[in-house]
Amino acid sequence: MKCPACKTEIPEGSTFCLSCGRPLKAEGIDMILPPEGSNTESRAMIYLMLAIMSLFFGFFLLIPGYFIGLGLLIPALGFVAVGFLLLLARYHLLRRYAVRVEEFRKEAATKVKCTYCGALNPQSGERCTACGAPILQSAQ
Repeated sequence: MKCPACKTEIPEGSTFCLSCGRPLKAEGIDMILPPEGSNTESRAMIYLMLAIMSLFFGFFLLIPGYFIGLGLLIPALGFVAVGFLLLLARYHLLRRYAVRVEEFRKEAATKVKCTYCGALNPQSGERCTACGAPILQSAQ
């Protein structure tokens, strides 16, 4: 069996992917994957790594900056400020992404899933927009 998110091999009957940790199926609800080409998670990870590096350098320079004076104290405080701004940007990015996913889930709940290809179609549709198969209204 392969994880639909990261495409790694996982044991049959697993609830979560052993590689990426995503749930495979949650109590009869199909997993909703991010749209193709979505790089939100990788951008959030880059923000986190840059924030940690900036905070590390900032706090590292604070100690000698305390003894030497403003020559190192101002850059140290600048690194710390940039680190906190990156953490704030990461939080905002992930929060906005979570809101979009929740809106997508609400929209997907009002649609009918095609029994042949799995595409989501409007309730009033008679044929699947992806494969053209007839939509069975009892397949909600």
